[in-house]
Amino acid sequence: MAEQNDVPIENKTETTGGHVLQVNVRMQQGEHAGQPLYSNFVSVQGGQGIVIVDFGFLDPQTMHTLNRLVRAGEKIPDTVGARMSCRIALSVEAAHNLAHQLNQLLPKK
Repeated sequence: MAEQNDVPIENKTETTGGHVLQVNVRMQQGEHAGQPLYSNFVSVQGGQGIVIVDFGFLDPQTMHTLNRLVRAGEKIPDTVGARMSCRIALSVEAAHNLAHQLNQLLPKK
């Protein structure tokens, strides 16, 4: 089953005179892209011209234990193990577009 997503792209370039150009892109799933991934933890790192986003999964029991330790005022471990679900390397512009789309989607607190 091929699912398609229409993704608006905002392109701010000098050739458009500083205007925002919006183009709809029809994105089709690749051969292995149909597998759903679940993440309850995200880590973001910057590099030269790219942003690396690691999506991970922390075991719910680990999260429960950490919350219990914090509430009790006990020392929490320096390191907790998580399983990486996916790593994505984005251009700075793509990361900016992602942040913009997430800000539009998520309600402000």
